[in-house]
Amino acid sequence: MPRLLASAAVALLVIASVSGCSLLPFELDSADPATGPSAPLTDGGDDGSGGAPTATGTIVSITDGDTVRMLVEGRELRVRLIGLDTPELRDPLECFGPEATAALEALAPPGTEVGYAYDRDPQDRYERELMYLFAADGTLINLELVEQGYAEALLVEPNDRYWPELQAAERTAREAGRGLWGVCPAP
Repeated sequence: MPRLLASAAVALLVIASVSGCSLLPFELDSADPATGPSAPLTDGGDDGSGGAPTATGTIVSITDGDTVRMLVEGRELRVRLIGLDTPELRDPLECFGPEATAALEALAPPGTEVGYAYDRDPQDRYERELMYLFAADGTLINLELVEQGYAEALLVEPNDRYWPELQAAERTAREAGRGLWGVCPAP
């Protein structure tokens, strides 16, 4: 039954794409060349969108709790979610790593169209795209992972657009013992 639902979801995405429809509840300015892959926001992270996504892509695969592969304009990109860090799946396996990965996959399963936005730095030192991802309902996936205790907030300057919200979400998750904060030993 889950495979049937996944197949139906992919079919809907394909039909929507072919017909020129978007399943996202927001409008994107596709005429702006600064929203494509590796295009940084040049004005201190405030692109006038109020934090809304500036373009869309399709999740190809989930690498771990904070890294995905995403198809954008025909290119497959390695994407690192900004503002958070999740436990590792390997080298070595860390407490709550599999749960964090499963949470990201539940929020953005392969085949899903998501919105994205860059902050100030478009790539990290590993040449991964640095992005905020948005679900179809407008949920900021990066923030949701921190709020639910699957990730800790991580500031890597100058990418600080949502830092106050991420920091507050971590504090609340810690105090509530949510997710990894209630299961994993303190470092």
